[in-house]
Amino acid sequence: MGRVKYRPIPVKRLLRRMKDISWLMVDLAFYSVMYGDEELAKEVLELENSVDELDMLLTMQAALATRSVEEAERMVSVFKLASATNAISDAAAEIAKVALHKMRIPREAALSMRGMDEVLARASVRGRAEGVTLRDFMEEAGAIADVVAVRRGREVILEPSLDFKLSPGDVLLLKGSLGAINTLLMYLGQEPLAKGEGGDAYGEAVDMLAKLRDVTTLMVDLAYTALLTKSEALAEKVMELEEHVDELVEDFQRRVVELESLKPEEKAGMIVIAYASEGIADAANYIVEPLVAGLEPHPIIADVLDETLERISVIEMDESDDGLTLAELGYLKRGLRVLAVRRDGKWIVRPPYSTFRVRRGDVLIVKYVAEVEDVVEALEEEEDREEIIEDIQEEEWKARYH
Repeated sequence: MGRVKYRPIPVKRLLRRMKDISWLMVDLAFYSVMYGDEELAKEVLELENSVDELDMLLTMQAALATRSVEEAERMVSVFKLASATNAISDAAAEIAKVALHKMRIPREAALSMRGMDEVLARASVRGRAEGVTLRDFMEEAGAIADVVAVRRGREVILEPSLDFKLSPGDVLLLKGSLGAINTLLMYLGQEPLAKGEGGDAYGEAVDMLAKLRDVTTLMVDLAYTALLTKSEALAEKVMELEEHVDELVEDFQRRVVELESLKPEEKAGMIVIAYASEGIADAANYIVEPLVAGLEPHPIIADVLDETLERISVIEMDESDDGLTLAELGYLKRGLRVLAVRRDGKWIVRPPYSTFRVRRGDVLIVKYVAEVEDVVEALEEEEDREEIIEDIQEEEWKARYH
């Protein structure tokens, strides 16, 4: 990583960048194992250095910004969030190391499995792509994919615009359909990804990996939501889920040992992944610890959650929504995923889309990417978001102390 020197970068910008990079790392790490892709795993280890450096810079900056007892109490949530984010990146790195040394599901087999239509790949800029914008690169290649990040030396550019100009040696992290990804890879003179046989042998292992990733990701999303809404009740639900993850990991390990389709070194790798996933769940606990201890989150955290690439917000249901299922609301088609619903002072986590019917006054916690911010704003005005959060805090205060 090299020597880290203090630079005057705002805490909010550092924290936002740490969150964005750490979650990119989690995606890359699980993909690297499920695709048997060593190049993606190496990118995770490169990104880990970036998060470590950002964590040190944030610690320096936050220490300088603390000038009172009240500020110190609020800053605890910032330090905890930064520490948890770093722990998430460390866990992602452990998973990536498995792809390099132990667990090697053949990429051809993984791509042949159902549900693996969207792929993630690494590509190096060379030849005709040098010096052109991403827009021109995709137009010339004849395919479109999401460029989730560009690594240029030690610098990481997340979600670059289409006007971003490529330089020789840039590393692109691409997500999209198999056909589009292969078209772009071949344009750059690289080998395309190919489907093959043997998916059945690894199908159960990949299914278990996906389930473990889903639960731990949900925990962290709910932890962020607890900070956003300042909800101690939701923070306590995160801690309850951590116990569920412990049980899930035990079951995961037992089933892995029983899988005849895996080699001994692959079973060892899966167990390492289980422990690393448990580390992500523990990180979610770190995030909510100050809230459970009665310490109010720093206001900067709400700003961070409103500005990262993946965002969380609240939407209140009105009379026009009453009686509709989550599926009928059509949020998924517009890029919004419902994490939880608050109804009559209680939290309903991950309600079923096809059968759960919303009521007027329900508050939906939604997760979405920055590109669909306009959709969220059309559903709920900024002032209403603040009012909804204040109402949640008031309801919880009354429930606890009256």
